[in-house]
Amino acid sequence: MRRRQRGFLPVVDSLTTKRVIGVVTARDILLHLVRLNRPASQVTVKVCMTAAPTTISSEADLEDAVRVMKEAALHRLPVVDRGKLVGVLSLQDIALSVRRQWAYVGPHVTEQHVTEIIEAIAVARESHNGHSRRSLSDGGRTEGGRDGR
Repeated sequence: MRRRQRGFLPVVDSLTTKRVIGVVTARDILLHLVRLNRPASQVTVKVCMTAAPTTISSEADLEDAVRVMKEAALHRLPVVDRGKLVGVLSLQDIALSVRRQWAYVGPHVTEQHVTEIIEAIAVARESHNGHSRRSLSDGGRTEGGRDGR
């Protein structure tokens, strides 16, 4: 992870089947190492990973991916094709896609879609960081109505 500068890795059962059996983050590893008080060489990925993670089909549309990520407060989502890992979709990927689509606005991309995607990114990031949720549609106020800035 350090060598490739990745903070998230899907874990597969084998290189042949590439069936996703878990995901592991740098944070997961760090928390487990501290909790177990052992060096990394004595801890397996299986101990640190989140088993049976949420995945999405490569055939799903971006709106479905945003919904899944928002509901599960995920920053990254393994993408599978017939059960085989084919990639990882990140919030950054979605933001870049929206930016590209916004540059070529057509009837399929509305301001509401863009707002929903940006809010999903903000909610996932804030829930990960322990902050209250803010909505773009209410001027950035928290759900309780107070200004969250």
